Amino acid sequence: METLATLSSSVSVAYLQGLLDYLERQGQPVDKLLKQLKLNPQILAQRDQRIDAQLYLELLDSGVNATGDDCLGLHLGESVRPGYYGVLGYLIMSCATLADALHRQARYASLVGSLGQVDLADEPPRAGLEAQVAHSWQPLFKQQSRQLSEETLAGWMTFGHWISGLQIPPTEVRFQHSAPADTQEHQRIFRCPVLFDQADNALVFPKRLLNTPLSQADVQVRSMFDAYADRLLTDLRQGNSVLDQARLQLVRQLPQGTPELAQIAEQLAMSPRTLQRRLSDAGLSFNQLLEHTRKHLVLQYLADPRLELSEIAYLVGFSEAGSLARAFRRWMGLSPHEYRAALNK
Repeated sequence: METLATLSSSVSVAYLQGLLDYLERQGQPVDKLLKQLKLNPQILAQRDQRIDAQLYLELLDSGVNATGDDCLGLHLGESVRPGYYGVLGYLIMSCATLADALHRQARYASLVGSLGQVDLADEPPRAGLEAQVAHSWQPLFKQQSRQLSEETLAGWMTFGHWISGLQIPPTEVRFQHSAPADTQEHQRIFRCPVLFDQADNALVFPKRLLNTPLSQADVQVRSMFDAYADRLLTDLRQGNSVLDQARLQLVRQLPQGTPELAQIAEQLAMSPRTLQRRLSDAGLSFNQLLEHTRKHLVLQYLADPRLELSEIAYLVGFSEAGSLARAFRRWMGLSPHEYRAALNK
Protein backbone atom coordinates (compact mmCIF):
# COMPACT_ATOMS: atom_id res chain seq x y z
CA MET A 1 0.00 0.00 0.00
CA GLU A 2 1.28 3.45 -0.86
CA THR A 3 2.08 5.69 2.09
CA LEU A 4 2.99 9.33 2.55
CA ALA A 5 6.64 8.31 2.12
CA THR A 6 5.96 7.48 -1.53
CA LEU A 7 4.89 11.05 -2.22
CA SER A 8 8.55 11.93 -2.72
CA SER A 9 9.36 8.78 -4.73
CA SER A 10 11.31 9.39 -7.92
CA VAL A 11 13.35 7.53 -10.52
CA SER A 12 16.63 8.56 -12.14
CA VAL A 13 16.58 9.42 -15.82
CA ALA A 14 19.42 6.90 -16.28
CA TYR A 15 17.09 4.12 -15.08
CA LEU A 16 14.22 5.46 -17.19
CA GLN A 17 16.55 5.20 -20.19
CA GLY A 18 16.79 1.44 -19.67
CA LEU A 19 13.03 1.06 -20.06
CA LEU A 20 12.92 3.34 -23.09
CA ASP A 21 15.83 1.55 -24.79
CA TYR A 22 14.14 -1.82 -24.31
CA LEU A 23 10.78 -0.60 -25.65
CA GLU A 24 12.51 0.95 -28.66
CA ARG A 25 14.20 -2.38 -29.43
CA GLN A 26 10.73 -3.95 -29.38
CA GLY A 27 9.66 -1.51 -32.10
CA GLN A 28 7.69 0.81 -29.84
CA PRO A 29 7.53 4.55 -30.72
CA VAL A 30 9.30 6.01 -27.69
CA ASP A 31 8.56 9.62 -28.66
CA LYS A 32 4.85 8.80 -28.75
CA LEU A 33 4.99 7.15 -25.32
CA LEU A 34 6.78 10.17 -23.84
CA LYS A 35 4.24 12.50 -25.42
CA GLN A 36 1.37 10.54 -23.87
CA LEU A 37 2.95 11.15 -20.46
CA LYS A 38 3.63 14.80 -21.34
CA LEU A 39 7.32 14.13 -20.67
CA ASN A 40 9.76 16.32 -22.60
CA PRO A 41 12.25 14.12 -24.54
CA GLN A 42 14.96 16.68 -23.72
CA ILE A 43 15.04 15.38 -20.15
CA LEU A 44 16.80 12.25 -21.44
CA ALA A 45 19.96 14.29 -21.94
CA GLN A 46 20.04 14.98 -18.17
CA ARG A 47 20.90 11.54 -16.77
CA ASP A 48 21.32 12.88 -13.21
CA GLN A 49 17.82 14.38 -13.30
CA ARG A 50 14.91 12.56 -11.66
CA ILE A 51 11.30 12.08 -12.67
CA ASP A 52 8.26 11.36 -10.55
CA ALA A 53 7.96 7.62 -9.83
CA GLN A 54 4.36 7.64 -11.01
CA LEU A 55 5.53 8.52 -14.52
CA TYR A 56 7.82 5.49 -14.55
CA LEU A 57 4.97 3.25 -13.38
CA GLU A 58 2.66 4.64 -16.07
CA LEU A 59 5.31 4.08 -18.74
CA LEU A 60 5.86 0.52 -17.50
CA ASP A 61 2.11 -0.06 -17.67
CA SER A 62 2.00 1.38 -21.21
CA GLY A 63 4.93 -0.84 -22.18
CA VAL A 64 3.18 -4.01 -21.01
CA ASN A 65 0.03 -3.07 -22.94
CA ALA A 66 1.87 -1.95 -26.09
CA THR A 67 4.14 -4.98 -26.36
CA GLY A 68 1.69 -7.54 -25.03
CA ASP A 69 4.64 -8.88 -23.02
CA ASP A 70 3.38 -10.29 -19.74
CA CYS A 71 7.02 -10.75 -18.66
CA LEU A 72 8.23 -7.26 -19.53
CA GLY A 73 9.80 -6.79 -16.09
CA LEU A 74 11.85 -9.97 -16.43
CA HIS A 75 13.07 -8.97 -19.88
CA LEU A 76 13.97 -5.47 -18.69
CA GLY A 77 16.07 -6.95 -15.89
CA GLU A 78 17.72 -9.41 -18.26
CA SER A 79 18.81 -6.55 -20.53
CA VAL A 80 20.15 -4.24 -17.80
CA ARG A 81 23.41 -2.35 -18.43
CA PRO A 82 25.73 -0.65 -15.88
CA GLY A 83 24.85 2.81 -17.17
CA TYR A 84 21.18 2.33 -16.28
CA TYR A 85 22.14 2.35 -12.59
CA GLY A 86 23.93 5.70 -12.96
CA VAL A 87 26.57 6.50 -10.36
CA LEU A 88 25.59 3.43 -8.34
CA GLY A 89 26.42 1.12 -11.25
CA TYR A 90 29.95 2.47 -11.54
CA LEU A 91 30.42 2.47 -7.76
CA ILE A 92 29.43 -1.21 -7.57
CA MET A 93 31.83 -2.09 -10.39
CA SER A 94 34.76 -0.56 -8.47
CA CYS A 95 34.12 -2.56 -5.26
CA ALA A 96 36.59 -5.19 -4.08
CA THR A 97 34.16 -8.05 -3.42
CA LEU A 98 30.56 -9.00 -4.08
CA ALA A 99 29.79 -8.33 -0.40
CA ASP A 100 31.11 -4.76 -0.72
CA ALA A 101 29.05 -4.27 -3.85
CA LEU A 102 25.79 -5.55 -2.36
CA HIS A 103 26.13 -3.52 0.84
CA ARG A 104 26.63 -0.38 -1.23
CA GLN A 105 23.77 -1.36 -3.48
CA ALA A 106 21.49 -1.58 -0.42
CA ARG A 107 22.73 1.76 0.93
CA TYR A 108 22.44 3.74 -2.30
CA ALA A 109 19.54 1.97 -4.06
CA SER A 110 17.32 5.06 -3.89
CA LEU A 111 19.74 6.92 -6.17
CA VAL A 112 18.51 4.66 -8.96
CA GLY A 113 14.87 4.86 -7.96
CA SER A 114 12.96 5.10 -4.70
CA LEU A 115 10.52 2.38 -5.74
CA GLY A 116 11.24 -0.13 -2.97
CA GLN A 117 13.38 -1.11 0.00
CA VAL A 118 16.51 -3.27 -0.29
CA ASP A 119 17.95 -5.66 2.30
CA LEU A 120 20.71 -8.26 2.52
CA ALA A 121 20.37 -10.76 5.37
CA ASP A 122 21.28 -14.29 6.42
CA GLU A 123 18.74 -17.01 5.65
CA PRO A 124 17.59 -19.34 8.45
CA PRO A 125 19.71 -22.54 8.42
CA ARG A 126 18.36 -25.42 6.34
CA ALA A 127 19.25 -29.06 6.84
CA GLY A 128 21.67 -30.35 4.23
CA LEU A 129 22.22 -26.89 2.70
CA GLU A 130 25.23 -24.60 3.14
CA ALA A 131 24.75 -21.14 4.67
CA GLN A 132 22.63 -18.87 2.48
CA VAL A 133 21.85 -15.15 2.22
CA ALA A 134 18.76 -13.41 0.83
CA HIS A 135 19.04 -10.25 -1.25
CA SER A 136 15.49 -8.92 -0.94
CA TRP A 137 13.35 -6.09 -2.27
CA GLN A 138 10.03 -4.77 -0.96
CA PRO A 139 8.07 -2.58 -3.44
CA LEU A 140 6.60 0.65 -2.12
CA PHE A 141 3.88 0.73 -4.77
CA LYS A 142 0.94 -1.58 -5.39
CA GLN A 143 0.75 -0.54 -9.05
CA GLN A 144 2.78 -2.86 -11.32
CA SER A 145 4.34 -4.52 -8.26
CA ARG A 146 4.81 -7.80 -10.12
CA GLN A 147 6.66 -6.18 -13.02
CA LEU A 148 8.78 -4.04 -10.68
CA SER A 149 9.73 -7.03 -8.52
CA GLU A 150 10.63 -9.22 -11.48
CA GLU A 151 12.55 -6.38 -13.15
CA THR A 152 14.51 -5.72 -9.95
CA LEU A 153 15.53 -9.31 -9.18
CA ALA A 154 16.32 -10.20 -12.79
CA GLY A 155 18.38 -7.00 -13.05
CA TRP A 156 20.31 -7.77 -9.86
CA MET A 157 21.14 -11.26 -11.06
CA THR A 158 22.18 -10.09 -14.54
CA PHE A 159 24.37 -7.32 -13.16
CA GLY A 160 25.79 -9.62 -10.47
CA HIS A 161 26.84 -12.18 -13.08
CA TRP A 162 28.42 -9.43 -15.15
CA ILE A 163 30.55 -7.87 -12.38
CA SER A 164 31.56 -11.17 -10.75
CA GLY A 165 32.17 -13.26 -13.84
CA LEU A 166 30.20 -16.07 -12.19
CA GLN A 167 27.30 -17.70 -13.99
CA ILE A 168 26.06 -19.65 -10.97
CA PRO A 169 22.25 -19.54 -10.68
CA PRO A 170 20.64 -18.61 -7.34
CA THR A 171 19.66 -21.35 -4.93
CA GLU A 172 16.07 -20.11 -5.25
CA VAL A 173 14.10 -17.00 -6.16
CA ARG A 174 11.03 -15.88 -4.20
CA PHE A 175 8.21 -13.58 -5.25
CA GLN A 176 5.30 -12.21 -3.22
CA HIS A 177 2.88 -12.23 -6.16
CA SER A 178 1.06 -15.30 -7.39
CA ALA A 179 2.46 -17.36 -10.24
CA PRO A 180 1.45 -16.20 -13.74
CA ALA A 181 -0.11 -18.73 -16.10
CA ASP A 182 3.24 -19.34 -17.83
CA THR A 183 6.51 -19.40 -15.85
CA GLN A 184 8.82 -20.64 -18.60
CA GLU A 185 10.61 -17.29 -18.82
CA HIS A 186 11.18 -17.27 -15.07
CA GLN A 187 12.82 -20.69 -15.33
CA ARG A 188 14.90 -19.69 -18.37
CA ILE A 189 16.24 -16.52 -16.76
CA PHE A 190 16.80 -17.65 -13.16
CA ARG A 191 17.64 -21.36 -13.81
CA CYS A 192 16.58 -22.37 -10.30
CA PRO A 193 13.40 -23.02 -8.30
CA VAL A 194 11.14 -19.93 -8.53
CA LEU A 195 8.59 -19.71 -5.72
CA PHE A 196 5.47 -17.54 -5.69
CA ASP A 197 3.05 -16.33 -2.98
CA GLN A 198 6.04 -15.91 -0.67
CA ALA A 199 6.65 -13.52 2.23
CA ASP A 200 9.29 -11.55 0.32
CA ASN A 201 10.86 -10.91 -3.08
CA ALA A 202 14.40 -12.27 -2.87
CA LEU A 203 17.38 -13.85 -4.57
CA VAL A 204 18.77 -16.58 -2.31
CA PHE A 205 22.35 -17.75 -2.86
CA PRO A 206 25.30 -19.31 -0.94
CA LYS A 207 26.87 -16.93 1.56
CA ARG A 208 30.39 -17.93 0.47
CA LEU A 209 29.80 -16.12 -2.85
CA LEU A 210 29.94 -12.80 -0.99
CA ASN A 211 33.74 -13.23 -0.86
CA THR A 212 33.99 -13.31 -4.67
CA PRO A 213 36.56 -10.71 -5.84
CA LEU A 214 35.43 -8.32 -8.57
CA SER A 215 37.67 -7.93 -11.62
CA GLN A 216 37.24 -4.14 -11.97
CA ALA A 217 37.97 -3.32 -8.33
CA ASP A 218 39.65 0.07 -7.88
CA VAL A 219 40.09 1.62 -4.42
CA GLN A 220 40.56 5.18 -5.67
CA VAL A 221 37.58 5.07 -8.02
CA ARG A 222 35.43 3.51 -5.28
CA SER A 223 36.41 6.25 -2.83
CA MET A 224 35.53 8.96 -5.37
CA PHE A 225 32.14 7.44 -6.18
CA ASP A 226 31.41 6.78 -2.48
CA ALA A 227 31.81 10.49 -1.72
CA TYR A 228 29.70 11.50 -4.71
CA ALA A 229 26.96 8.99 -3.89
CA ASP A 230 26.88 10.22 -0.27
CA ARG A 231 26.29 13.80 -1.43
CA LEU A 232 23.52 12.72 -3.79
CA LEU A 233 21.88 10.59 -1.10
CA THR A 234 21.94 13.46 1.40
CA ASP A 235 20.25 15.78 -1.09
CA LEU A 236 17.65 13.15 -1.89
CA ARG A 237 16.83 12.42 1.76
CA GLN A 238 16.52 16.09 2.64
CA GLY A 239 13.90 16.51 -0.07
CA ASN A 240 15.62 19.62 -1.35
CA SER A 241 14.06 19.48 -4.81
CA VAL A 242 11.33 21.89 -5.86
CA LEU A 243 9.22 18.82 -6.66
CA ASP A 244 9.35 17.61 -3.06
CA GLN A 245 8.70 21.08 -1.64
CA ALA A 246 5.72 21.59 -3.94
CA ARG A 247 4.27 18.21 -2.91
CA LEU A 248 4.56 19.13 0.76
CA GLN A 249 2.73 22.40 0.20
CA LEU A 250 -0.02 20.60 -1.71
CA VAL A 251 -0.53 18.13 1.14
CA ARG A 252 -0.82 21.01 3.58
CA GLN A 253 -3.26 23.04 1.48
CA LEU A 254 -5.52 20.36 -0.02
CA PRO A 255 -7.93 20.26 2.98
CA GLN A 256 -8.76 23.90 2.20
CA GLY A 257 -9.70 23.10 -1.40
CA THR A 258 -7.86 22.71 -4.70
CA PRO A 259 -4.68 24.82 -4.55
CA GLU A 260 -3.68 26.98 -7.51
CA LEU A 261 -0.23 27.15 -9.06
CA ALA A 262 0.16 30.75 -7.87
CA GLN A 263 -0.56 29.76 -4.25
CA ILE A 264 2.10 27.06 -4.21
CA ALA A 265 4.61 29.29 -5.99
CA GLU A 266 4.07 32.00 -3.37
CA GLN A 267 4.72 29.50 -0.56
CA LEU A 268 7.98 28.52 -2.27
CA ALA A 269 9.01 32.17 -2.78
CA MET A 270 9.15 31.94 -6.57
CA SER A 271 7.08 33.09 -9.51
CA PRO A 272 4.41 30.78 -11.00
CA ARG A 273 6.39 30.71 -14.26
CA THR A 274 9.55 29.58 -12.45
CA LEU A 275 7.69 26.87 -10.56
CA GLN A 276 6.08 25.61 -13.77
CA ARG A 277 9.50 25.46 -15.44
CA ARG A 278 11.13 23.65 -12.51
CA LEU A 279 8.33 21.08 -12.42
CA SER A 280 8.63 20.63 -16.17
CA ASP A 281 12.33 19.86 -15.69
CA ALA A 282 11.22 16.94 -13.48
CA GLY A 283 8.76 15.77 -16.13
CA LEU A 284 5.53 17.03 -14.56
CA SER A 285 3.03 19.80 -15.05
CA PHE A 286 1.42 21.36 -11.98
CA ASN A 287 -1.88 19.60 -12.74
CA GLN A 288 -0.11 16.23 -13.01
CA LEU A 289 1.62 16.81 -9.68
CA LEU A 290 -1.71 17.73 -8.09
CA GLU A 291 -3.38 14.59 -9.46
CA HIS A 292 -0.53 12.27 -8.44
CA THR A 293 -0.47 13.74 -4.93
CA ARG A 294 -4.21 13.31 -4.54
CA LYS A 295 -4.07 9.73 -5.78
CA HIS A 296 -1.30 8.78 -3.31
CA LEU A 297 -3.22 10.29 -0.41
CA VAL A 298 -6.53 8.70 -1.35
CA LEU A 299 -4.97 5.24 -1.60
CA GLN A 300 -3.51 5.67 1.87
CA TYR A 301 -6.73 7.03 3.38
CA LEU A 302 -8.85 4.20 1.92
CA ALA A 303 -6.74 1.74 3.89
CA ASP A 304 -8.10 3.30 7.08
CA PRO A 305 -11.65 1.89 7.60
CA ARG A 306 -12.44 4.67 10.07
CA LEU A 307 -12.45 7.30 7.33
CA GLU A 308 -15.70 7.86 5.43
CA LEU A 309 -15.52 8.68 1.72
CA SER A 310 -16.82 12.19 2.41
CA GLU A 311 -13.98 12.77 4.91
CA ILE A 312 -11.37 11.55 2.41
CA ALA A 313 -12.84 13.85 -0.24
CA TYR A 314 -12.40 16.79 2.14
CA LEU A 315 -8.82 15.83 3.01
CA VAL A 316 -7.75 15.83 -0.64
CA GLY A 317 -9.56 18.97 -1.68
CA PHE A 318 -12.68 17.63 -3.43
CA SER A 319 -15.98 19.42 -2.79
CA GLU A 320 -17.95 16.20 -2.32
CA ALA A 321 -17.61 12.41 -2.37
CA GLY A 322 -19.02 12.11 -5.90
CA SER A 323 -16.13 14.11 -7.37
CA LEU A 324 -13.66 11.86 -5.57
CA ALA A 325 -15.45 8.72 -6.81
CA ARG A 326 -15.29 9.89 -10.43
CA ALA A 327 -11.59 10.76 -10.13
CA PHE A 328 -10.83 7.44 -8.46
CA ARG A 329 -12.53 5.46 -11.20
CA ARG A 330 -10.41 7.35 -13.74
CA TRP A 331 -7.24 6.51 -11.79
CA MET A 332 -7.88 2.90 -10.86
CA GLY A 333 -10.73 1.64 -13.08
CA LEU A 334 -13.00 0.84 -10.13
CA SER A 335 -14.91 2.65 -7.39
CA PRO A 336 -13.41 3.55 -3.97
CA HIS A 337 -15.83 1.07 -2.34
CA GLU A 338 -14.70 -1.74 -4.67
CA TYR A 339 -11.07 -0.91 -3.99
CA ARG A 340 -11.61 -0.87 -0.21
CA ALA A 341 -13.49 -4.18 -0.35
CA ALA A 342 -10.59 -5.76 -2.25
CA LEU A 343 -8.17 -4.63 0.48
CA ASN A 344 -10.15 -6.52 3.08
CA LYS A 345 -10.27 -9.84 1.20
